[in-house]
Amino acid sequence: MFRKFMQKPLYVAITAAGISLSTAPVFAQEGEASLEEVVVTGSYAGSLAKALDTKRNSTTMVDSILAEDIADFPDQNLAESLQRIPGVTIDRDGGQGREITVRGLNSTFTRVQINGMQAQSLSAGSNGVQTNRGFDFNVFASELFNRLDVYKSTSAELEEGSLGATVALRTARPFDYDPVTVVANVQGSYNDGSEEFSPRTSALVSLTNEDQTLGALFSVAFSERNVFGEGADTGRWEDDDFASCTACDSEAEFDQVRSAWHPRIPRYMNRNYGEDRLGVTSSFQWQASDSTLVSFDALYSNLDSKRTEPNINPISLARTGDTGNAQTDVAAYTIDGNNNLITATMDGVDTRAENFLADWESEFTQYSLSLEHDFSEDFHLKFLAGGSTSDLQNRESTLILEHFSETDPRRMIEYAESNDTVTYDYTDMTSPEIVFGFDTTNPENWELSEIRDRLQDAESSTSTFRLDLDYAFNDALTLRGGVTQKSYGYEIAGVQADTGLSDADERDGTVDGEACGVGSNVTSDMGSVVSPTGLPYFKGDLALIDVALASGCWPHTVRAGDTREVEEKSLGVYAQLDFDTDIAGRRFRGNVGVRSVETELTSTGLQNGEVEVTVENDYRDTLPSMNLVYELSDDVILRGSAAKVMSRPNLGTLSPGGSVGTFGDPKVSYGNPFIEPFRAKAYDLGAEWYFAENAVVSVAYFVKDIESLPIGQTDVMPWAATGLPDSLLGAQYDDLYNADFEVKRTINGEKGGELDGWELQYQQPLTFLPGPEWVRNFGVIANLTKVSSEVTYKAGEPDEFKGPLSGQSDDSSNLTLYWENDVFSARLSMANRGEYSTRPQETDKEKRRYVDATSFLDFSASYRVTDNLKVNFEAINLTDEPVFSYMDGDAKRMINEISTGAQYFVGAQYKF
Repeated sequence: MFRKFMQKPLYVAITAAGISLSTAPVFAQEGEASLEEVVVTGSYAGSLAKALDTKRNSTTMVDSILAEDIADFPDQNLAESLQRIPGVTIDRDGGQGREITVRGLNSTFTRVQINGMQAQSLSAGSNGVQTNRGFDFNVFASELFNRLDVYKSTSAELEEGSLGATVALRTARPFDYDPVTVVANVQGSYNDGSEEFSPRTSALVSLTNEDQTLGALFSVAFSERNVFGEGADTGRWEDDDFASCTACDSEAEFDQVRSAWHPRIPRYMNRNYGEDRLGVTSSFQWQASDSTLVSFDALYSNLDSKRTEPNINPISLARTGDTGNAQTDVAAYTIDGNNNLITATMDGVDTRAENFLADWESEFTQYSLSLEHDFSEDFHLKFLAGGSTSDLQNRESTLILEHFSETDPRRMIEYAESNDTVTYDYTDMTSPEIVFGFDTTNPENWELSEIRDRLQDAESSTSTFRLDLDYAFNDALTLRGGVTQKSYGYEIAGVQADTGLSDADERDGTVDGEACGVGSNVTSDMGSVVSPTGLPYFKGDLALIDVALASGCWPHTVRAGDTREVEEKSLGVYAQLDFDTDIAGRRFRGNVGVRSVETELTSTGLQNGEVEVTVENDYRDTLPSMNLVYELSDDVILRGSAAKVMSRPNLGTLSPGGSVGTFGDPKVSYGNPFIEPFRAKAYDLGAEWYFAENAVVSVAYFVKDIESLPIGQTDVMPWAATGLPDSLLGAQYDDLYNADFEVKRTINGEKGGELDGWELQYQQPLTFLPGPEWVRNFGVIANLTKVSSEVTYKAGEPDEFKGPLSGQSDDSSNLTLYWENDVFSARLSMANRGEYSTRPQETDKEKRRYVDATSFLDFSASYRVTDNLKVNFEAINLTDEPVFSYMDGDAKRMINEISTGAQYFVGAQYKF
């Protein structure tokens, strides 16, 4: 490993950076007990300096961000604050950060704690309902927190569950502040895409008695957000066949057209986002004696979100059956050098006008009670108990009007204009031109075609009981140990009321002779003409869906794939020895320990859409770890760590739901509740040079040796080996129990892979600059991360296939330039993320999906009018950076691109 480390190139060009480099853990249940709590008020440079001090004295590799002022985190969004930390990148949806990737490992491999307890916040987004273990940071207002820590290496005392990092969030407590502290923040925001103003406000009240033995704190934050997203979309590109090609002069030309890639659903992208977010915290502390501290914390958050996404598109280009491409004629075309059907005019095309609404609400609640007691100067106890729940209710409704081609057998009425031609031009992938051959604004050219109404209720819950003890034998040796009992549950139930209105009686507004309140004819009072991107069309009113559902003709039915449940119970114990001594006259410190955890799993799903199946499993992990710190000189620190780590399997993979076919050749298709966790060996090496006051240059090298990754596989095995209950065989039990079944499932691959990379950091107040005194008020923070990975997605010769991890960018960087004196502060920050793949497991490189590199530029400034009053201005995404996703890394066939505009905030803070 050392040879490999020495052979790696050192990338010294730091192109960008992060806010607030790092510190050490402060949560009592996670060690580093010798570090004092850092309270930062009012100074951005001061928060950086104190963070740097705690980083210098830490044992594990931790980066942190502290609130620079009371109820005033340095970014509008927790995820956007996290991206300032070296190695952390974020996934954006609707113009804001949602989930994070740490050192190339996506949110599946990251564990999040709030006030010391494992937590999960559920949400929905452009990709539907969250069904993995990820954490949506946008559910919470950043004003509710006063610090966050990102643990990049682990120790025995840190709870298991992460391959990438553990992110610890902490809300405020009364003993953090002066005896009487009252703060109010008020802001107004403006989005230049939606051209709307929205309020944002927060307040904090903290009170303690004169003796500092009793304290209470309350905080609240509320905000609205209205954002308009604009762009284009294709869904993806396909190389389907067509019915004919009148533009082709020969069969050879037609073969070229059939083999070329065409946009599956060419359309303009229009997304309107509206959010109302409310967050409340409370905290009570009791210093019962000099040796006993009791703290109670509560957190509540509610996010109510609506996303509308109307569009018009030639839907039959997405169909491969008789009513799709098989009825389409290519009347004109151009094929570019990447084999793209880059422009085309097509006849016999069905056109849709869709009105889509995603309406979801996420509610999070957490309570925790902690006790810290000193039996003596050398013997300490810490206890934590609490739980959290996250509830998500999601409704996605779509009303579809369709203009069927003259050859489509589903056509029910005669249109005012029957031209079924569409022309598209993707010469500029990000700005296509799409033209339809009929008057899209006339309701008489449309008929009601399809109604979709899908409901999903999801809930995750956690509970934690943790006891930690530590005993100092002397100044050099401390023994730590403890036990943690946790439970985690996730369940989701989905139903749908979808109808294609494909039968003649349904299209006439009846089912089995009963009136259903909807028919195929569209009139002007059933919708309105819209033109969000300059292409006007008639959009149906979503209220028609409620009319159809109220009739009872189309009741909601269970969606088996969205109905499942997972329960996990784990018991972990650890022992850890901390040491602090000298080698060759220089300080040498660290820890070595081991954590053992046993996990019991119960997983439930639906087989054949209706039979509930429950499967139980258990597994045990032994996780040794070591962290070493050597102070080579007063200013140079060397670090190293090694550990075994694990991350529990994805929730969808664990479901035993699927299908069992008992006729003909017996078959089984399901998830795999017996799949093993992700496991890896993690190594870190680092060096830090504190070359000036409040300044550092550091480098870190990291390796993750991943044991295996889940892969899809089909095997032949007897029924008993599937682990499914015998009752699924029914009356055929005797005939099939010993029969061979073709079983399609997810398994642990025989091979995993390796991820490695570098992090470079630089932080310095520029007090050495020549010239006037004000020039020396500048400061800079920068970091660069380089990551590479190669994992096995398909094993076995000759078909073995390897690729990078999903969501892993090869490079990411941050740069912040700030200026600050006693009354004025300003900073300009840029966050860069390189290209990454969202479907690297595709063996066909032309079907792999990517998100293009992005650079987001933010600005903030504040002016202290008096000791109590501060005014501020912030600008997020100043350059209106679009997010561009595509397939085929060479051809860059656009999937979608969307811009959500810049966001501006003006406000004030007042302290009493």
